[in-house]
Amino acid sequence: MSAKIKHSMLLDVLMDGLVVGRLAKNPNERGSIWFEYGSDWIKSGFALSPFHPFDLKAGAFKPRTNVFDGLHGVFNDSLPDGWGLLLMDGAIKKNLGWDRHEIEPLDRLAYIGNRAMGAIEFRPAMERGQIVPAVSLSNLAESALLVQEGSADDVLAALYVHGGSPGGARPKVTVAIERGGDHCISGFGEIPDNFDHWIVKFRARDVDPVSMGRIELAYAHMALAAGVEMPPVRLISVKVRGKLEDFFAVQRFDRDGATKKHVVSLGGMLEASHRQPSLDYTDLLRATMGATKDEREVAKAFRLMVFNVLAHNKDDHAKNFAFVRNPSGWSMTKAFDLTFSSGMGGQHTTSVSGEGLPKLASIAKVADDLKIKNWRDTVSEVFGAVEAWENFATEQGVPQSIWKGYGKAMREGPCFTEIIKLRLSC
Repeated sequence: MSAKIKHSMLLDVLMDGLVVGRLAKNPNERGSIWFEYGSDWIKSGFALSPFHPFDLKAGAFKPRTNVFDGLHGVFNDSLPDGWGLLLMDGAIKKNLGWDRHEIEPLDRLAYIGNRAMGAIEFRPAMERGQIVPAVSLSNLAESALLVQEGSADDVLAALYVHGGSPGGARPKVTVAIERGGDHCISGFGEIPDNFDHWIVKFRARDVDPVSMGRIELAYAHMALAAGVEMPPVRLISVKVRGKLEDFFAVQRFDRDGATKKHVVSLGGMLEASHRQPSLDYTDLLRATMGATKDEREVAKAFRLMVFNVLAHNKDDHAKNFAFVRNPSGWSMTKAFDLTFSSGMGGQHTTSVSGEGLPKLASIAKVADDLKIKNWRDTVSEVFGAVEAWENFATEQGVPQSIWKGYGKAMREGPCFTEIIKLRLSC
């Protein structure tokens, strides 16, 4: 490590050009990071999280836990996970010579600068090179394959410039796409009025099938039919290594033209790890009520839970639920990362009333505990959509060998099986 390069010790936290507060590392306490709101933000801003310790008042505070290496969960949300972290670590190694274990949390935030998901920005930001506005998704997709194959040196910078910091293990890039067309430009900086912000997901080599984009699109349509609120979604076809591939794209709910929206994940709010099972859906629903004070939002969270259970989406970890700060307060974001997943040990990452393989009684218990009205109607509506999985899959051209296997797994789920038996007995 070069002696001339120093680790970040102090960062200003900004939003919409205004100073929210300051993050500081305590040099006398290993791994200790403190945050304090600025006096002007306390007068006219809002709390970065609806929960303690982010109450809008003076005084510095540390995170409640050490889950995120001494970083507050709200700010940890600004960091990438999986794929994005690979890009960041590779770029820092190339530019600064630091190995992964040498990179500290404030270094990562400084490297993110103004490229985080959501509205939070960090200053001073590390230099990352010139931003090139032109985007070729086919080149980026091929570069993603090169990174996964280990040929990362020549493509890390380009991918990072366009990739921002989307989380997750699958390669993703953030771009601006022409409304009603396929023309792409960089999503950073100002974009034309006829462009919108999107995330394009590539597939993980040797893990995802070639039809991964079509699978996720079928899931999105199935979720919409189940009454789950979804952002606009689409497929983008690009040629990669001479073959046409379809990639799933989803419009960003943390952007509205030039406006950035403040978003916090459930894991960030509760400082709960998304890397391992740590929460129950009762925690999600209670947090939703605590944050939004709105029974309709709790009902949305309940419906999403039912969908994940019946649709065999077991990668339902704490970072896959999020809340957005609107002028009127907090609300749940639209749903995202919905697809077939077998989970850890075949169980849901977020348990349902303590059960990793939930039955209908588990869902009923959550409904009873949170006083969800007409919950049986919600289950019936979601079931009706998931039961039609074959239709959604075939409409999107998902290969039969895949949709049959997914459908079989859904039908064999304990809750799905019980609902079928109840219907047959009526």
